[in-house]
Amino acid sequence: MRLSRDLVHLTKGALMAEGHSHNYVLPPHSFLAKARPLEKVREQLFYSRRLERLWIFIEESYSDPDIRLADAAKRSGVSQDHLNLLLRRFAYTTFHDLLARYRIEKCLELVYERNYTLTEIYMRCGFNSPTTFDRQFKRWVGCLPREYKSSMTRDRAAI
Repeated sequence: MRLSRDLVHLTKGALMAEGHSHNYVLPPHSFLAKARPLEKVREQLFYSRRLERLWIFIEESYSDPDIRLADAAKRSGVSQDHLNLLLRRFAYTTFHDLLARYRIEKCLELVYERNYTLTEIYMRCGFNSPTTFDRQFKRWVGCLPREYKSSMTRDRAAI
């Protein structure tokens, strides 16, 4: 079955009504399609000043492939264990999952723009290898990046 048949075709207005402010389309079976929008996760993080600092750190540094939990904890002013405890309590996630999800959503935005190759995208978004990028993309989106990109290209050509 072609991936494009699986894609959920929603208008930007419908996505916004569901709390999504992105332009890209996701397969309905993907983890991201079922997860709370990243904007909602961000709102949860702002209940804690330390987690607010973490969000700012991720926004500024997500493209650095060498980000470590220790760096994030130091920037947030807590220990690594306490940072993950706060993330689990307020956002139901861990640092590594939050960072991976943030990076993948940035990748989806770049794929949607159509101005970048997949190599440029994974490098811009902080993945240190195509294998890691493929694995994380498949985990969050439910397909490989090249499948997603070619499906998006076919769908745009059909419009």
